[in-house]
Amino acid sequence: MMEPVSAAFLVLVCGSAAAGLVAAVVLWPRFAGGGVRPVAARTGLLLGSQALLTAAVVLLVNRYFVFYATWGDLLGGTTTTATVKQVQPSRGAEAAAAGPVHRVTTALGPKRRGHQRDPAEDGRVDRLDVEGARSGLGAQAYVYLPPEYFQPRYANRRLPVVIAVSDDGSGSDTGTAWLREARLPDAAVAAIRAGRAQPVIYAAVGAVRRFAPVRTPSASPVHGGPGGPGERRGPSGPGERRGPQALDRSHGPLGGAPEAAPRPVRPAGCLDLPGVAGGQAETFLAQDLPLALAATYRLPETRAGWGVAGIGTGGQCAARLAMLHSDRFTAGASLNGRFGTPTEGSGTDARTVVKLKAGTGKAPRGGTRTAPEPDDPYGGSEPYRLDQDLTWRLQHLPPPPVSVLAAARATGPDADAAVRFTALAKPPMRIDTVLVPGDPATLKQWRDHLPVVLEWLSAHLRAE
Repeated sequence: MMEPVSAAFLVLVCGSAAAGLVAAVVLWPRFAGGGVRPVAARTGLLLGSQALLTAAVVLLVNRYFVFYATWGDLLGGTTTTATVKQVQPSRGAEAAAAGPVHRVTTALGPKRRGHQRDPAEDGRVDRLDVEGARSGLGAQAYVYLPPEYFQPRYANRRLPVVIAVSDDGSGSDTGTAWLREARLPDAAVAAIRAGRAQPVIYAAVGAVRRFAPVRTPSASPVHGGPGGPGERRGPSGPGERRGPQALDRSHGPLGGAPEAAPRPVRPAGCLDLPGVAGGQAETFLAQDLPLALAATYRLPETRAGWGVAGIGTGGQCAARLAMLHSDRFTAGASLNGRFGTPTEGSGTDARTVVKLKAGTGKAPRGGTRTAPEPDDPYGGSEPYRLDQDLTWRLQHLPPPPVSVLAAARATGPDADAAVRFTALAKPPMRIDTVLVPGDPATLKQWRDHLPVVLEWLSAHLRAE
């Protein structure tokens, strides 16, 4: 069968159009005169030749642009079954770009006395060693899988997942803090058995570090020394100084004798630091880690099943990830978190505190602009600093479609920050506030108040 773009069909139609045009010219004199029949004949000749010419032009255009390659395309006679997938954390080979993932089963999960461990009854805790291909960073994540994950009735369900970020400013910088100090698995099981929460998978992640130190040429006074072309002029994160000497500590200050092996780099909070090697912690937490989890476990394929939680600086990180990556997460719970810039009043220690004394754009008394300090993660850029300020974002930018829980002790700066932040909420964003009695500052002290946080997260996440 000849298709609309076939040469044979095109020759046939174009030939018919030419013949119709010739016939109209030749026969037109024969049907001269008045009366119904001559007028009808002339009208037929005119309409027939015009229709054939139009068909020929349309087919020539269709052959050039190939709008319809077959009659099925034109008439809609063929059907095709297609699967449309969201650009979301997914499973299998589609998530392979997250980088290498190594899984080890641990004995950190709950266990019934006098019984052998059974994942279908006790759940399971795995340790994942994740190396992110996008960020160049790595971290250990401890994943708690509830008993329901292994039960046959849940075999076709994708349980919600929450990424729990530890507080890297109070010493709880390992993923096990959520398991050992907060006893997260026990609280999750109790909430499920009481009917107050659905089964949820929790992935507790600790400090994010570079897994591959950067090697640079030896510094020299001409090519790489201070003030030379090799010196880094961009911002640096905690644990790094500017210049190749800091990026490669295997060389002496001027390329002399080797020093000690390079220390792991701790990026600042969960910020992406432009131009800083090892400064892509936000990319790791928002992209690499979710893809690594989805490549390993049966997890939701849409944002409706993904949440994030954290305490202290981790709480601020949880709020940032939810707000800045609403395509990945639908809910975030912040415990004792502040909501300004990630380095202002966040309770971090000397490794992560950054004092923004310079780069504000104001000229000092001498009339010259102050250069940004080496530890300024914003590189002296006021717009970039404001962009990381969650309070400023709510006041000046459209709110994201996410839910955030601002949980804090009942009195003090954390409570004030939570109340102020909640007052700025505008649809489609929703912010809930929970003020707990006492003065909980660590995960261990939050243990008794953890159920209300888990119940809130469960209510805002959806299984698939």
